[in-house]
Amino acid sequence: MLHNKTLLVVMAGLLAGALMLAVAARGPRHEQDLEKALAFAGKNRGELEKVLDHYKAPKDSLKLEAARFLIRHMPYHVGYYGTEVNNYASIFAAIDTLSYLKESLSFADKKAIGEAVVSRFGWPQVDNLQPQYDSRILSASYLISNIEFAVRAWKGAPWADKVPFAVFCEYILPYRIKAERAEYWRPEFYQRYTGWAKNNYEPRNARSVFDDLNWKLNTETSFNVFFDKYYPFDQSIGDVEKGRIGSCEITAYFATSAMRAAGLPVGYDYIMHWGSTNSRHYMPHLVGKFDSLRLITNENVQENTWHLVDFSSEFNEHRHQFTPEEMPPGLYVQNVRTIPKVYRYQYSQNVELVEMNKNTPASFVCPEFTKTNFKDVTDEYVTTTTVTIPVTEAMAQYKLAYLTVFDISGWQAVAVAPITAGKAVFEKLGRQTMYLPTVYHEGKHWPAGAPFYIDAASQVHQVKASNKTTDMRVLRKYPLYTYTAYHSEILKGGHFEGANDAVFTHPTVLHRIANYPFFVNEVSSASKDRFRYLRYVAAPEANFEPDNIAEVQFIGVDGKPLTGQVIGMDGIAGHEPAKAFDGDLNSYYQNARNRDGWIGIDLGPGKRAAVGSIRFCPRNDTNGILPDSQYELFYWNGTDWISLGVAASGQYRLDYKGVPAGALFWLKCLTGGQEERIFTYENGLQTWW
Repeated sequence: MLHNKTLLVVMAGLLAGALMLAVAARGPRHEQDLEKALAFAGKNRGELEKVLDHYKAPKDSLKLEAARFLIRHMPYHVGYYGTEVNNYASIFAAIDTLSYLKESLSFADKKAIGEAVVSRFGWPQVDNLQPQYDSRILSASYLISNIEFAVRAWKGAPWADKVPFAVFCEYILPYRIKAERAEYWRPEFYQRYTGWAKNNYEPRNARSVFDDLNWKLNTETSFNVFFDKYYPFDQSIGDVEKGRIGSCEITAYFATSAMRAAGLPVGYDYIMHWGSTNSRHYMPHLVGKFDSLRLITNENVQENTWHLVDFSSEFNEHRHQFTPEEMPPGLYVQNVRTIPKVYRYQYSQNVELVEMNKNTPASFVCPEFTKTNFKDVTDEYVTTTTVTIPVTEAMAQYKLAYLTVFDISGWQAVAVAPITAGKAVFEKLGRQTMYLPTVYHEGKHWPAGAPFYIDAASQVHQVKASNKTTDMRVLRKYPLYTYTAYHSEILKGGHFEGANDAVFTHPTVLHRIANYPFFVNEVSSASKDRFRYLRYVAAPEANFEPDNIAEVQFIGVDGKPLTGQVIGMDGIAGHEPAKAFDGDLNSYYQNARNRDGWIGIDLGPGKRAAVGSIRFCPRNDTNGILPDSQYELFYWNGTDWISLGVAASGQYRLDYKGVPAGALFWLKCLTGGQEERIFTYENGLQTWW
């Protein structure tokens, strides 16, 4: 163990080295940028100069460089203020006030507050926001306080020697992450979260502290993506503290800020759009060489990758691992969400993006890339490939090429590259994702090539409709993700039985479930005897999601469902036995006791009936084909989605004749939900993208 004197010498050497690097990095360009930033501040220039003067003593030289870094890049940063923000921020103040009067606020409580505010002011309008540049409003005292506590957290952290000054500046020092209102948050967060870090079982291990704090902080805020509609702006720290609700964007922002306050270098990373499902994702990331994490491959493997990217996998090693032999023909379980690109917000500007925006007409730059304070970090997460896309002369006039991925609202940009010499080179692309090359003009993406995907061997495969046709059987409009497939696990081993006494003293087994029933199944009854009481009995020793079954129907020999009084063991609130007999696949029964559950029907006194068949379905996502719904099938013809017609089916599948072979397809449900994904079709299998 180092003596205190020796430790001080080591720390002094590290800080001196950091200072030398910082001073060496000044150069004429940085001096020019600093002067431009001070000039940009206008009437607030004096406040920024106070910060520089405050740290002019030699002992504060490191803090001076930190101040110069913040001020130099400050002209690019704004916060949103004004009436629009204040009106809807009252939602969080109301939640905070009500929390003192009520022990626990539910989402319904918070939603009611959101609805009340919207009923008063109308729905929030992003166009009404009033941006204010940080350079022109932030005080010297605010910036000095931020620098003091940031440096104190950095120097005081046991892992300080592994955090270079440049990393500190980007991922510990910043007072903001996005465009939230600036607030005095760091002093309180420093006190609170350095304490949390010290209480970790390995307080000197940055990875251990990060994992522990990240888990705790994510549970500090209620995750709900639907609440964003009441406040579609960047929440401030104060908003989050009061409301404790929001999407992953909010939980990651809060966790990132808190861990930075504790001296951890944490990046605010985001997936601009998932490759195989809709929407985007945000997450904190420990920046630096603290350990080596295995990269995600995007291949559909049975592996839990939450420790790398939360929500990237729903696979659970403690649940059943479905094999191809256990799957019905034409169906497979999707274990992963593919990742095309990952970006990291930083305080400084990405020079390439700055130059791109400066030298390209604004109408050619899509909104995702008009911001310039982020960088590509995909290769820190997934195995990647570089792909060169040829661009026609007609398309080259738009200066930039994009790679987009599918969303039901339209193709969404995830990557950009300049068009040079008739081509665009895209680096660090995640594999196993369907990309469409485009150019952008005045709010719209225009296809600039065929869709393609990159396989595990880094080979590029274009997807084009051919002149040939094929027949196709469609079972779903959306992948069967693992979390849905797991609902089938509990049903295998269960059975159906009939009896003529209420306690089923001598029951007759009508059917035993020997497979994993992923959607609606209909089976024949093994007995033609007549019964008054009919029931489903869960598998013995079942212990996952007990008995959650969406629907049970006992069909008479005349083909009509038998009806009667619902009987059985109590279910949890909202999932009572009647939910399995209501004809609604979205509702389900869940046994309140966790074991030995059963539910059924009593046909009534003097009534008995023979069962011809039994129809049943586990809890599910209702994304299989439903007989009472209408669907429209589309294929991509190279420039647009072309309809192949509207169809309905009396069965739990759709059969198509003579569709274009080799095409990219999209099945839309016209009468149901909007969970839909594109797919290719080969050898009787829908492959999802």
